[in-house]
Amino acid sequence: MQLALAIGHNSVGHIAKAELCKYDKHFNLEQLYKISKVLDVTLHQIIPL
Repeated sequence: MQLALAIGHNSVGHIAKAELCKYDKHFNLEQLYKISKVLDVTLHQIIPL
């Protein structure tokens, strides 16, 4: 729930669906940036190139 709130959602449903790539849900770049800050990792660690 804390992660959902940190990236601007009020429920964990979107997070869970995006993690599983269900129902055409995904994270946008801003959300990925916020997630990286919450988890104290770089974007490169989240999105390996």
